[in-house]
Amino acid sequence: MRRVPLAWYNLVHDPRRLVLCCGGVGFAVVLMFMQYGFRNALLDSSALLIERFNADLVLVSGRSNTVATDERFSRHQLVRASGVPGIRSVVPLYVERNLSVLRDTSPELQQRRPGRGVRVIGLDPDDEPLLIPELDPGPDRPGSLAAALKAPGTALYDRVSLPDRTRPTESIFGPLEPGLETELAGRSLRLIGGFDLGIDFGCEGTLIVSSETFANLLRVPYSLGDPIDEIQFGLVRTEPGVPVAEVQRRLRETLGEGDVVVLTKQELLDREVGYWRDETPIGFVFGLGVAIGFLVGTVICYQILSSDVADHLAEYATLRAIGYPGRYLNLVVLQQGLLLALGGFLPGLVPSVVMYWYLHAQTGLPLRLTAWRAGHVFLLTVAMCSVSAWLALRKAREADPAEVF
Repeated sequence: MRRVPLAWYNLVHDPRRLVLCCGGVGFAVVLMFMQYGFRNALLDSSALLIERFNADLVLVSGRSNTVATDERFSRHQLVRASGVPGIRSVVPLYVERNLSVLRDTSPELQQRRPGRGVRVIGLDPDDEPLLIPELDPGPDRPGSLAAALKAPGTALYDRVSLPDRTRPTESIFGPLEPGLETELAGRSLRLIGGFDLGIDFGCEGTLIVSSETFANLLRVPYSLGDPIDEIQFGLVRTEPGVPVAEVQRRLRETLGEGDVVVLTKQELLDREVGYWRDETPIGFVFGLGVAIGFLVGTVICYQILSSDVADHLAEYATLRAIGYPGRYLNLVVLQQGLLLALGGFLPGLVPSVVMYWYLHAQTGLPLRLTAWRAGHVFLLTVAMCSVSAWLALRKAREADPAEVF
């Protein structure tokens, strides 16, 4: 004898109510997707620059717990590191974000945009320190701007800078384009091309300049000494076939502990993500937002299931009277919870994708909706509906045959 799909019939017998139920679960799914997306945007954006490091090991200041700080160490440490066996190259990378104000020289734009802080990265284009196609000097890269960047007073601009909400086609810094004459830290600068990097929660845009231009921009009165004597990152590339862990151990023995920390690229990524996730209020807030979305969805789903159980309490009592065990009724309610999870996830996924696209266009933040992350939210949705079904089971257990007879 074929079993009747009672859970399915309980849901579909009233199509209007089914749509409202799926809509309620879908709302909770959207809420979780958005909070989860904000949290991941925070973590992903913090790793954007590190992911572009063309290095096996990275030297950072021992006083720094995040790349967003302006902690530096002596360039002399790179000289010491270059003598360690197994190292192919050690190159400096300069980053400045406190004194660099980008200001358009157009009188009309100066009134509208008086100037905004920008992150400036200084490097030697010949060193290939970053995995950016525009800086690849190889012969198969005819569009490379590495050679042109060596000219004093030139810069590359990030095409994924914070957009201007009043003028969506422009960045918050104005209409950045090749050939634009602008002003950075009070000195003239000419943009020669763009690259794609992205912003984070502490950076609205990025410029890449040569080490010489970087030093000229920050020379007196901004810096008392030579600006390139103190660096933020030392990028280490090892010889092919040499274990990175062995070179890391040798570097730590040579440089000692305290002033400089030697990390693999992955270790630096993990440390940066961990800092923003665990040690900042904003990371806690977004994590709490996901939990609140889960609780809101649990309450919504519980109200739906408990109401359905209450409406069919007499029918459940009849099933008990004709011999169906209590575990069968429990299974029906659990199945309804899982069906609601399936029916509410897709209606929540579609608007979430649209919202991710819209927020990325408006803010430039990397809201990435991968299959793994969508699967994570789906599992949260299943757990949410399962918990709600478990809470609603007590009403099904109250189904007493005496209420029928």
